[in-house]
Amino acid sequence: MASSHRMLSYMPHGLFNLFVTFCVLFVRDVSCYKILFLPALSTGSHYMYLAKIGEQLVHSGHNVTFLLGHYNDLRKNADHERLFKVENYHTELDEDHFTKIKTTFISRALRGQQRFEDAKLMSAPMLEDCKMLLRDIELFKRLETSKFDLVVLDNVAACSTLIAQKLVLPFVIASTNRPVPQVDANYLAIPTPISYVPALQSGLSDQMTFVQRLQNLLMNVVVFYMFNFVMLKPYEELKQQYNIQPHKTVQESLAGAEVALFGVDWALEFPRPYMPNTVFIGGLLAKEPSPLKDEWKEFVDSADDGIVVFSFGGYANLAVDPEKAEIVTAALARLPQKVVMRYEGQPPKSLGKNTKLAEWIPQNDLLGHPKTKAFVTHGGINGVYEAIFHGVPVVGIPLYGDHYDNFVRLSKKGMAVTLNVVTMTSAELHQAINMIIREPRYKENAMQLSRIHRDKPMPPVDTAVFWIEHVIKHGGQHLRAEAVNLNFVQYFSLDVMAFLLVCLVLSIFLLKRVSSFVLGLCCKRSPRKEKIN
Repeated sequence: MASSHRMLSYMPHGLFNLFVTFCVLFVRDVSCYKILFLPALSTGSHYMYLAKIGEQLVHSGHNVTFLLGHYNDLRKNADHERLFKVENYHTELDEDHFTKIKTTFISRALRGQQRFEDAKLMSAPMLEDCKMLLRDIELFKRLETSKFDLVVLDNVAACSTLIAQKLVLPFVIASTNRPVPQVDANYLAIPTPISYVPALQSGLSDQMTFVQRLQNLLMNVVVFYMFNFVMLKPYEELKQQYNIQPHKTVQESLAGAEVALFGVDWALEFPRPYMPNTVFIGGLLAKEPSPLKDEWKEFVDSADDGIVVFSFGGYANLAVDPEKAEIVTAALARLPQKVVMRYEGQPPKSLGKNTKLAEWIPQNDLLGHPKTKAFVTHGGINGVYEAIFHGVPVVGIPLYGDHYDNFVRLSKKGMAVTLNVVTMTSAELHQAINMIIREPRYKENAMQLSRIHRDKPMPPVDTAVFWIEHVIKHGGQHLRAEAVNLNFVQYFSLDVMAFLLVCLVLSIFLLKRVSSFVLGLCCKRSPRKEKIN
């Protein structure tokens, strides 16, 4: 099937569309399937990630539909409008609301003022979207009429699971990140020894001291509680309200995934056990660079000492904190290299002549350019894998979420230096960039990770397509361990150990009683012997 992917990708658009139409109308039962995609967000990296898989499925002859809010990134890509069918729904997250959330969240992150309530900035409107979706009877009628073969969903949004179950369709999880201990690892029954598998946002590696293992245990307990009894609680209520397999919890529902695709790769991850139905597709968006054009080519060609790329991705904008922006641009201005910086807003006063600001940059193409010496980033997983793919050393300034975990791994593998965004000074940032450029070990380690990451049987997107096609044809039961059906007591055989302990205690008790009885008989003195004495 992989060879057919490549052949179809070079097919002229007109011929390709004719082929897809023929496939859908006449030979669907042989090799063409109808697949519904449910991204957690209709914009940003979550949409781009699932759209990449959707593109390859269409190129493989399948019919792909995306369920998107009215504020989405489909309009930014003409190919997607041509390739995908779209079902729209009304959403709380319009452009103004989404921008306000981003500004508030990132501003607090840059100052180290994040609170638990900040998680509600995004989760609250996502919950409202879910309620509106489940009330939309006409939408579900259209989706049911489409007769989909499978749902591909982003597990960041618990609502996606409810939609798949309401449609009574099998589903595949496509996660943009690694399995989170006590979350994804829990419902998929992935073995997670706390002795060497670090918890989310713990800042720990796979080598822990006693105190760190204790910390890891406590953090796992906290994450488990927050996910199950806080984050999922309103979705449990929606399952009951709309009678969506009410006998199953959301966790039990997620465990029914045919297969789970995770956006990580062993080049970055710490070794640990996994289940047969968990598949790694890290580096999905990384690719060979395209030649730079126009202003980008002119700028990079003129950089005699090379370039440094600075980007906090499309979600985090440094301009929301002018003081922090001044610290960063002052450090960049002192570099001999030229700098490409993704930035929206009023240029900082300390901006150097060597720095080019842009609201959008061709990040993958820049990282793949031979003149690129370093990448300064917040640690979003897609940017991290682009750096690994192209073998570019990294200066990390983590802001939230998985960023800390990503840089623990990159730093341990020797291709990154990590700074604290709250306490970072201009001198520290300048020193860190200089260090990863001048010390050869950072580049050497980055190239070694690149070689490991690239050395695989097929590209990540082809791996995703293979497993989606596989479970449509065969289901996923043969990949699902019985562990998902066991409760905590059964999984750890606590009932068996309790039974054996009771047996041991009873045996000791009976042995003691029998021994006492026998000794009593043996040691009992007869009346005749007592009289002789």
